[in-house]
Amino acid sequence: MKRTNIISTAALVALAAGTAHADFILSIDSNSDRVMILDAFDGSVINDNFLDIGAAASAIGVSSTPIEVVDTGSEFWVSDQVGDRIWRYSHSGALLGNFGGDGDLNNIRGMHRVGNTMYVAMGSNSDNFSEGIVSIDTTTRNINGVFLDRPGTDVSYFDIVSVGNELLVTNIDSGNDGIERYSLDGTYLGNLVTSDGVSSVDFPQQMYIRDNGNILVGGFSPPSGVHEFAADGTALGIVAGLDFGPRGAIDLGNGEILWGNGTWLRTDDRIILEGVSTRFFTRTTIPSPSALALLGLGGLVSTRRRR
Repeated sequence: MKRTNIISTAALVALAAGTAHADFILSIDSNSDRVMILDAFDGSVINDNFLDIGAAASAIGVSSTPIEVVDTGSEFWVSDQVGDRIWRYSHSGALLGNFGGDGDLNNIRGMHRVGNTMYVAMGSNSDNFSEGIVSIDTTTRNINGVFLDRPGTDVSYFDIVSVGNELLVTNIDSGNDGIERYSLDGTYLGNLVTSDGVSSVDFPQQMYIRDNGNILVGGFSPPSGVHEFAADGTALGIVAGLDFGPRGAIDLGNGEILWGNGTWLRTDDRIILEGVSTRFFTRTTIPSPSALALLGLGGLVSTRRRR
């Protein structure tokens, strides 16, 4: 696939000036099974094929549907819902291998790192573990275990974020949709958000914690849209993507909310890409010494905008 090397003037100036870092957004398109690099200010595409998950999966004869990319501090990990594994890449984009495909992982979705622990939402039983929240040591890549402290309650977890010493987890099980709270050691602490399927979030996928502490949640099913909740779970309404089934969302530097679904990567006012199946968004900081190599720009950078 041909790479589209487009970078905003603001990002280019930051890199050219030799600043300590530049902020970008990593976005997954599961139509082409790729990770893209986006400008964190306006969402424009910098590199449309930074990590080629499809090629990696094809090389070992498996199917793939990447969901989220997370920085471990030394590597990028990408969860694969259909490939039932986690792909590992260097910060410069080199494939380092994969793990979990030997029966440890199955139907995995969102991930979140706290220190040296990666928490992974696993929606189905694997050969070796039950469904629930998988805890993985990022140094050894060993699975510490799986917790699911909800006896008698059906769950299908989709995404995980941390707030203080708690994990917030989206549950998409019909009739149990909402956001649940867990301690870092796996104790269920109650629901932050319980949906009635009518006026609150339904089929909640990715969560994003805003700078003010509020939570953006991609509500895939009606009432679909990017829902916003206060830190205490109070519903603040749909703030973007009304009726378009967004899976995830993130704040841009220009004040807009970037969201994606099975058709678009966009804001409410601008379509950035069409014909994509956008999954989750990840904000990342790229150290400037390796930034150009990471972006795949080499010595040539274009400041043209994609129309």
